[in-house]
Amino acid sequence: MISAARSWPRGRAGARWLLGAGGIACLAMLPIVALFLQAIQGSGGLWSHLVSTILPTAFADTAILLGGVGLITAILGTSTAWLVTAYAFPGRRVLEWALLLPLAVPTYIIAYAYLDILHPIGSVQGAVRWLLGYSSPREFRLPDVRSMTGCILLLGFVLYPYVYIPTRAMFLTQSANLIDASRTLGISRRAVFWHVALPLARPAVAVGVSLALMETLNDVGAAEFLGVRTLTVSIYTTWITRSDLPGASQIALSLLMVVVALVALEKWARGKQRYSTGPQRSRF
Repeated sequence: MISAARSWPRGRAGARWLLGAGGIACLAMLPIVALFLQAIQGSGGLWSHLVSTILPTAFADTAILLGGVGLITAILGTSTAWLVTAYAFPGRRVLEWALLLPLAVPTYIIAYAYLDILHPIGSVQGAVRWLLGYSSPREFRLPDVRSMTGCILLLGFVLYPYVYIPTRAMFLTQSANLIDASRTLGISRRAVFWHVALPLARPAVAVGVSLALMETLNDVGAAEFLGVRTLTVSIYTTWITRSDLPGASQIALSLLMVVVALVALEKWARGKQRYSTGPQRSRF
């Protein structure tokens, strides 16, 4: 009887927390429900028109962009995190926070700046032509920034801190004993990174890449300015340019499926792995 009386407040408190969480979840679902209601207002042939004209190109460009940005952010974020964590060199403390600066500037501002700097009649290409002995852009010009390659490079160089931050934190919490033991066994510095540090930091890399990819999906200004027709750009142009809100809502539901797939992929890549064994103080 006493145990039942004692468990009753706990049950009531748990019910309150469950009810509160359910209410918050319902509020979070309201925009998705509104989006679905708006999408079904379109005509019967609207979805088939989107599938045959807009979605194939948008899905292809989005997939290529996500693949390229994911690869660049994973490489840059992981390598810079290992560099400032495992090595001691002059300027390392400054570099630790300076590597975060790309997140301080919106991607579309950086896109405008890069296009102005790397324009065929800009200062950079002008200096290159002067060094090579060319007199005009017709004789020599660098690849156009307004392309899929330019968009991948730009977003990758801007969004890599999403990988750098959690990966650096994971490297810092790894035990120095693991690194020291590996070194005493004769393993090279490169092998320590590939076979000890990186496998332990894989969950952090997966989380950071997922955040960078979601930010890539969220971008409109830079992708549109650089001529890449992603799903997000298609939503914007369908809604604003064509004044077709139901069509934009249907494309947005497709984008929501991509986001769910990214979350599921991140959860699968991370699994149940949790690594935190102590502070990292070893320096090569």
